[in-house]
Amino acid sequence: LIEEFGYYDPATAVLSHDDTKVYEIKPGLSETIAAALGQEAGPSFHFVLNDTIYSDNRIPPRGFTNAAFEAIQSPPVGYTYKDGQYTDTTRYTLPANRNSVVATLYYQTTSKEYIDFLDSENTSGDGQGALMKSLWEEHGMSAPVAMVQETWIDTPSDIADKNLNKNYQPSSLKVFGPNPFNSQIKFEYYIAQNGMVNIGVYDISGSKVSELTNSTYSKGNYSIRWIADDYASGTYFIRLQAEDNIDIKKIILIK
Repeated sequence: LIEEFGYYDPATAVLSHDDTKVYEIKPGLSETIAAALGQEAGPSFHFVLNDTIYSDNRIPPRGFTNAAFEAIQSPPVGYTYKDGQYTDTTRYTLPANRNSVVATLYYQTTSKEYIDFLDSENTSGDGQGALMKSLWEEHGMSAPVAMVQETWIDTPSDIADKNLNKNYQPSSLKVFGPNPFNSQIKFEYYIAQNGMVNIGVYDISGSKVSELTNSTYSKGNYSIRWIADDYASGTYFIRLQAEDNIDIKKIILIK
């Protein structure tokens, strides 16, 4: 991996926004309503109080017309789509020494920023904000889900068939056996091309607690176990990094 746009950290749930495009709507408070409520004007998670839209770049559906979406008060804001348009293009400057490019479209249900906002705004003393956040953390933190992935090849190599072979499978990791588990857990993983492979175990804070392998592999299928006798119960993440891919799985240790 020589460059990545839109990195998501599975340990902290932080998504880098500056170098990738996120399709979303940003409602907020106008100057008028903000002054009346003693709030700051601008994009806001106060959905009940919001009275305006600051941006909306979501890709429209087939049959889209600007007039129709104006009529239902849901036009693009701060972005432009032509009548009939239902696609979008984003341009990136790619490294000159690349030999392949992998593009993945992800969907995420809830952002870390929204969860933190709900937690901080729960000032009633009933602890519901903290409870909600802990449940969010325990159940994967709304990690982005890959919807579709495409690979392009610039030059011939041992992975050159990716571009034309729709049956191509990227390097990947899967949990084999019960999850949650209580002592040890087995993983099976597929390496798509010869090269360095690192598999590590991370705790909920993002610290690496165990390194299962860091070595050169040939293309093929493998398996490995994590013996967790010396580790506390909790949520952990198994992260596989091969030369062409990163895959992460959540596991739960219960003793």
